[in-house]
Amino acid sequence: AKAMARHLPLPLLSAVFLHFCNGYGYFMLLTDLPKFLKEVLGYDVQASGAVAAVPYIMIWLGYLSSGWISDLLVARRIVSFTTMRKICAMFAMFLPAILLYCSSLFERNVPVLILMNLAMFFQGFANSAYYVNYMDLSPRFSGVLCGIANGLCAVAGLVGPVVVGKLLDAVDQTNHKALHKQWQLAFASASILWAVGSLQYVVFGSAERQPWDRLRKEEGGEDVEPLL
Repeated sequence: AKAMARHLPLPLLSAVFLHFCNGYGYFMLLTDLPKFLKEVLGYDVQASGAVAAVPYIMIWLGYLSSGWISDLLVARRIVSFTTMRKICAMFAMFLPAILLYCSSLFERNVPVLILMNLAMFFQGFANSAYYVNYMDLSPRFSGVLCGIANGLCAVAGLVGPVVVGKLLDAVDQTNHKALHKQWQLAFASASILWAVGSLQYVVFGSAERQPWDRLRKEEGGEDVEPLL
């Protein structure tokens, strides 16, 4: 703990903030997308089990694709681990930020569903960005760090639906245009957090093992590599 305190862990803080920002928009999509489709577009996604399952299938495909692509590019030495993490962060959050906001501008369910599902696919790249980044930064403490970050991510997931609820309660539910505008604001808040989170990670993120993660002998001061 003292060793960690002597160093400002910017790469770690950057990964945790990225994780937090992602949780806000990710859980907003999963919990409030059916409500948006029903209230604004008049489409009851629950009536179609296939349509309701597509976002989960898309993000699963994103998980698989990002892992395979990351391994391929790093193994062939096309990019470094750090560069790959940052690329995945941009695909996982910056691109979905654009897709999410654009989808809120439409009033037809087909383009909205296409854009939303594309956003969910690219969200799958998050696993190859911050989730594995904790192991990069700190093999010793990766489990604890990921657990703490996941807790903060869950808090962000709770905040998102609350924000949506507050925005919708502020207008007449029978006023379609006003309701649609509030939904645009809700999705814009997620898009902004996604964009900010991914951009700051490009600047401060890293896949290099951090100095505070290394053990030192009490005598001699030599590094002792942990058993992985």
